[in-house]
Amino acid sequence: MRTSIVLIALLGAHALAGCTSGDAGDPSPDSDRLESPPPGAGVQYRMVSTVAPGQEIERCKLFVAPPEGLYVNRDEVRFSPGSHHVVLYKTAYREIPAETREGVAVDATEVHDCNSGATAAWEITGVIAGSQSYEGNSFLGELPEGVALRVEPGTVLVMNTHYLNATAAPLEADARVNLYTIPPEQVEQEAGMLFHYNPFIRVPAQGESSARMRCPIAEDISLVRVQSHMHRRGVGFVAHHVRAGGGMEEIYANEAWEQVPVKVFDAPLEVKAGEALDFRCDYENTEPRDVAQGLTTRDEMCMLIGPYFPRRPGVDNCSDEHGVPAETWIGSGAATCADTLACTAAVASNADFFGCVVDSCPGVAEQLAGVLRCQISAGYGACDDACAEGAEAPESPDACAACMADACAAESSACAAAACD
Repeated sequence: MRTSIVLIALLGAHALAGCTSGDAGDPSPDSDRLESPPPGAGVQYRMVSTVAPGQEIERCKLFVAPPEGLYVNRDEVRFSPGSHHVVLYKTAYREIPAETREGVAVDATEVHDCNSGATAAWEITGVIAGSQSYEGNSFLGELPEGVALRVEPGTVLVMNTHYLNATAAPLEADARVNLYTIPPEQVEQEAGMLFHYNPFIRVPAQGESSARMRCPIAEDISLVRVQSHMHRRGVGFVAHHVRAGGGMEEIYANEAWEQVPVKVFDAPLEVKAGEALDFRCDYENTEPRDVAQGLTTRDEMCMLIGPYFPRRPGVDNCSDEHGVPAETWIGSGAATCADTLACTAAVASNADFFGCVVDSCPGVAEQLAGVLRCQISAGYGACDDACAEGAEAPESPDACAACMADACAAESSACAAAACD
C-alpha cells in the first residue's frame, strides 16, 4: 500500500535564454519551418535530435528565461511528424541543475533522454505552451487582449518532446516553440494553464473502460480554449461544465487521440466559484494485456488542457490552497467504497491499484476521493515524519500505516458508510 501511495502522490503533483534556441542547425528540410519572433516580440525555443528506426523516446532540453521575464500572450508550435507531443514547462529552478531529480548527471543545456518523463526528471511547476498537433493547434493559442501568462525572470524552462519513429529510417526531429510577448504595462490579468490529469486508468485486455475526473473551481475563472489528451486506445473524450446546482453542460467532445482538435470559445467560458470541470476518457483495448496509465504509447493517459484567466494557482493542477489534490475520481464499476479500499490494500501492482478505483461505483466517488486525498497528503501532513523514506524504526515497521489509520480515520469511516445507490 505504501508504494501505491507514493506513486499516486507523484502523479497527483502533475500529470515548463536569450532570444532564440535555434543554434543547432536545421536537419529537417521537409518540416514546416517556424521562424523566430521579431526582436522584442518574443522568443523561440527549439530542440533538434535524431530518433532511431523503431525507437520511442522522450527527450528534454533546459533553457533559462530572459532576465526580464516574459509575458506571453500567444504561442505557436511546429514539429516534425512522428511526435505525440511537444511541451514547454516551467520549473522551480533559477539555474540549470547538473543532475536530474533521479540523481543522473547530465548536461541539461543539450538535448538528453528523459524517458521517465519531464516531470520525473525535473522539478516542474507548470505548463507554458505546447501542442499535440504538428499542424499547429497549440495549448495556449492566442489569449484575449491584456491577458498574458507570466514567466518569472530567470526561470529555468524544460522543453520536452515525445517521438515514436515507426519507420525503418532515422527520423530527424525538429521541434520549435514560439512565445509571443506583450510589454508588462499592457498586462491587465495573468493567465494560467489548466493541466488536469487523471491517473486512475486501467483498460482490460480485449476490453473497454472509462476514466473520469471532476475538479472543483473555488474562484471565478474564464476558460479561453480546451483540448484533450489520450493515447491510441482512446476512442472518446467529453468535458462538461458542472453548474452549482449539479447540472452538466457539455463544452468539448472529441474522438481523436492524435492531431487533437482544439475548442476555442467564441467568448471566454465563465466558470464560477462553486462550479466544477468534469471530463471522461473512453477506451477500447484490442491487445491481449491490460493497459494502465503511464508515459509511453504502451500506456494510457487522460487529460484536460487549456488556458484560463485570471490565474488561480490551485486551478492549474487541481489542488487546494495547501497543494493537496482536490480532484474527485469517479469510477465506472459497482464496488463500494469499503470494497475498493480493501481492493487497493490487497493488490501487488500499481496497475491493479488503478483498476480498483476504476471499478468503484460512481455513488461513492466523493468518499473514496476523501480517503485517497488523505493518503496522498500523508494524513494532510500529520504523518510526514512517520511515512518519510527510511523513517520507520525496526521495532515499529508499521509506524506509517498506524499514523495514516489515525489521521484518516474520519475519511475511512465515511467511506465505510457510503453506499453505491
